[in-house]
Amino acid sequence: MVSIVKRRRSRGTACRWSTEAIRAVLLVVPFAVSGCAGYAHQTAEMITAATAGSLDVALSSLESKNASSDKDILYYLDKGELLRMKGVYNESRDSWLSADAVVRQWEDDAKTDPSKFFGELGSILVNDTTRRYDGRDYEKVFLNVRLALDHIALGDLSAARTEITKMHEREATIAEFRSKELEAAVAKSAEKGIKATSFKELSGYPIETLDDPAVRALKNSYESAYGNFIAGFVYEALGEPSLAAPGYRKAAEMRPNIPVIDDSLKNLDKNVAGRANSNTVDTLFVVESGLAPGIESVTLPIILPIPTGHSFNVIATPLSWPVIRPDTNAAVPSTMVVDDKTLPVAMLTDTNAMARRALSDEMPSIIARSAIRAISRGIAQAAIDTASARLSGNAALIGTLFGIVAKVATVATEVADERIWRTLPGYYSVARTSLAPGAHKIVIATATGPQVRTIAISGPYAIVAIRLLGNNLYTSLPPVIAPPIVAIVEPSETNIKPAANTNVKTKGKTPVKGHIPVKGKKAMPNRAGDA
Repeated sequence: MVSIVKRRRSRGTACRWSTEAIRAVLLVVPFAVSGCAGYAHQTAEMITAATAGSLDVALSSLESKNASSDKDILYYLDKGELLRMKGVYNESRDSWLSADAVVRQWEDDAKTDPSKFFGELGSILVNDTTRRYDGRDYEKVFLNVRLALDHIALGDLSAARTEITKMHEREATIAEFRSKELEAAVAKSAEKGIKATSFKELSGYPIETLDDPAVRALKNSYESAYGNFIAGFVYEALGEPSLAAPGYRKAAEMRPNIPVIDDSLKNLDKNVAGRANSNTVDTLFVVESGLAPGIESVTLPIILPIPTGHSFNVIATPLSWPVIRPDTNAAVPSTMVVDDKTLPVAMLTDTNAMARRALSDEMPSIIARSAIRAISRGIAQAAIDTASARLSGNAALIGTLFGIVAKVATVATEVADERIWRTLPGYYSVARTSLAPGAHKIVIATATGPQVRTIAISGPYAIVAIRLLGNNLYTSLPPVIAPPIVAIVEPSETNIKPAANTNVKTKGKTPVKGHIPVKGKKAMPNRAGDA
């Protein structure tokens, strides 16, 4: 009777162990199978095609890698950027609006229940790639700026103004969320006995990629001199100098002693007042170069308390960590030629530095999640090994096999999150000048030498966006810039003077669609296009 009872207990242990082991292994193995190819590998074909100038091939590659109906935010971000380079602004805008819906959901969650992001189940059990990707902080904010430029290209300055307002609100939400996230990460690390909370404590990590003067100079990863300068220019074009000044001032704080910024702030009131009597077009050239950096997964050890049986051993556990890899082929011009005049081109924002600052800010949470994941896996592996040691015969063989599978799955799924908005420009530069309405020839340096384009502008203000990628030059030539009617104080008919060099007519007090009325001056079309 005694022997029968012992045998039944043995069978019960084997049965319980088998059920628990199978559940643990089945949870991890699917991710091991599907997670082998990192995001950098998945997007390589799209990036290569876009850099070579084959935008249709790049779009086709993007679609083939996202065949599922459940698209993520990166699909919409990359698609919007590729379509913008093609000049299909309405479709680019719509794609980015879909991405913006994802970010707005994140904003709602961050405001109402930020703790839901601090310890997601898939991230703790598998890896960070199972987390919902809502965009890195600078990507969330740049999305507003990119949408504003698309709206301008479509002649809707009212919608562009809305995006600028959303940009500032989004920055405030991010600041509050990151503060809470850091507190949670430090607390969780202390609770689990994790000593390392900074990338500087990871042996072998390329610290210089994050601990760099350009990175340390940034107050945060999401505010940019470029975004604030664009905000200032949009408000100025709408005749709102009181709102334009803070944008220019913030840009000047972030990039001091840049003449184009300082002059825009110094001459703001004069520029707005002088538009009524000016026969020139205040023209802003936006020069976007290269690509945002990529992320590479590297495996390095971290000292962790790993359970072994009934005790703990403090050992070096190999884990995967994200490392920023910048685009080193971007051409960032310092000058451009408009007709026979050389203009200085000032680089305002380096996306690579912002991405590195974002990763630096994220590392405490990444370290906490990765360490907790390793400890959890250690506990599960110890349970499997202990159970296997107590068994014999076929049960022991099964236990050994499951132990091997669990270890293989652990190694296969240990990969850093490489997701990032790769098609985003790597550098943002600007040049500003006053030009006569009409056609102008621009010459700008590229990787293969100078390229020439002809543009046509008119109206009080104009924005011409230029994208340099590989050996290619893409020019965003918006047909018009239309103001929001509600934001315009319409001048009386007695104050409207004929505008020079324009055939556009107005009737009554209704502005012609696609024009910026300026007090004391008849509405003029604002165009920047191929002649």
